[in-house]
Amino acid sequence: MWSEEQSKIIFSNDPIIQVIAGAGSGKTATMVGLLEEREKRKSIPPNRTLVVTFTKKATNEFKERCHKKGLSKDYHISTFHSFCYDSLKRYDSSKNWFRYKLLSEFKKWEITKTILYPYRFEIGGIPFPILTKQNGQLLRSISEAIYSEYFQSFRNWKENHHYFEYDDLVSFFLEFLKSDDSCVAKEKWKSLIIDEFQDTDEVQLKVIKAMDFESITVVGDDWQAIYGFRGATPEPFLNFPKHFPSTISYFLSTNYRSTKILIQKSLLPIKQNKNQISKQTKFYRKNKGSFQVIRIQKNEMELELVWKKIQSLGPELTLLTRSNFRKNEWIQVGVPKWQVMTIHSAKGLEFPTVVVDLCQGWSEDINSIDWEEERRILYVALSRAKDNLIVLINAESKPKSLCDRFSEDFSLWNKIRNRTLRWTRLW
Repeated sequence: MWSEEQSKIIFSNDPIIQVIAGAGSGKTATMVGLLEEREKRKSIPPNRTLVVTFTKKATNEFKERCHKKGLSKDYHISTFHSFCYDSLKRYDSSKNWFRYKLLSEFKKWEITKTILYPYRFEIGGIPFPILTKQNGQLLRSISEAIYSEYFQSFRNWKENHHYFEYDDLVSFFLEFLKSDDSCVAKEKWKSLIIDEFQDTDEVQLKVIKAMDFESITVVGDDWQAIYGFRGATPEPFLNFPKHFPSTISYFLSTNYRSTKILIQKSLLPIKQNKNQISKQTKFYRKNKGSFQVIRIQKNEMELELVWKKIQSLGPELTLLTRSNFRKNEWIQVGVPKWQVMTIHSAKGLEFPTVVVDLCQGWSEDINSIDWEEERRILYVALSRAKDNLIVLINAESKPKSLCDRFSEDFSLWNKIRNRTLRWTRLW
C-alpha cells in the first residue's frame, strides 16, 4: 500500500522529523498513515496530538480523511491561528478573550485612513495594503516616525475596542507562553504535526520552540513557499535541522499527480533558484499528457478570441492568473468564475487541464522583485496540472517586466526542447 519513502516516515520512531514533500507526492495520505500507525502502537495519545494545517479547507480535508480511516476523534486539527485563539481563550486569564472580535479588512483600512490622514501629503496615493504589508516595509522607508505612530495608534485602537487580526493571535500566544501561567498549555500537548511548514513565519517558529513538544513532524516543500507578502519565509523550513539539531529528514519524491512531460516543464523555472533544498522528482503516471505554449497579443479582443479557442478543451479546464485584477479581465471576456482563479487560491489543488497566464498581472519592476519567490509561484501554477498544461505568453516579449522575462524563458525552453519546433498562434 505504501511506497518505500512513505513507509520510512510512517514507521519511523524518530522524535523530530522533517518531511520534504514535492507537489502531488501524497503527503496528506502519508500523515494520516503516520497517525494510524501511532494509534496501533499506542505511542502518542490522540488527545495530546496537535495537527496544524494552513487553511480551513485543508483542516476539513484532514479531518475527513481521518474519519474515513476510522481514526480517533480526539486529535486537535486546526489552523495555526485557530489553535492560538483556542489556547488563549482556555488558558490566558489576563484578558477576556471571548469579548474579542476579528477585525475586518474594511474596518482596518477605515481606521488606518483616520490614523494616517495627518501624513497624507508625505505618503501620497499609495494603497494602504501595499503601504503596510511586510511589517510596514514601504511606510518605514518613507518615515520611521510615521510608521511608529501608526503602529502604536493602530495597536492601541484594537486593544481598546477588543479587536484582533489573525497574526495578532500568534504574537499574543507567544507572549503568553513566556508567562508562568502557560505551564498547563505546554503540558497538554505532546506531539505536533504541521503541514505546509514552508509557509511558516518566524513568530510561528518561536511558538513551536516555546511549546517544547516531545515529538514534531513538519511537512512542506520549499519550492511552494509563496506567501512572502504575509511575512512568511521558506527559511524556517530550509534551516529546520539547525533549529532542531536532532532532526531526521525524509523525502517524498514521487509525483502521483502529473504526467512526465508536465513534471519536466514545471521544474524548469524552479531549478534556477539557488536558495532551495536539492531534491529529485520521480514520475509515477505513464500517460503522455500534453504541453503547449500559446502567444497572444496584449488586448481585450485577443483575450476573448483566445478563450473561445481554448474553452473547447472542455469544462475541466482551469485558468490560473497572478492577480485578482487579471482574473477579472478574463471574467469580463466570458470566462466563468469557477474556471479561473489566482495561483495563490489554487495552491493545494489539482486540475486535469491548466492554463497559466504569463501575459499580465506579474510584477512590472524587475529590479526590486524577489525572483526566487516569483519562480516558486510559477512552479505552483505549473504543478497544478494533471494531464494537460498550456502556457500563455506575450506575442512580443521585451523583458522589461517579470511576465515578459518568463515569456522569454518559455520561448527559450521550447527551443532547447526542439530547435525545429515553431510554436504558432492557436488560430
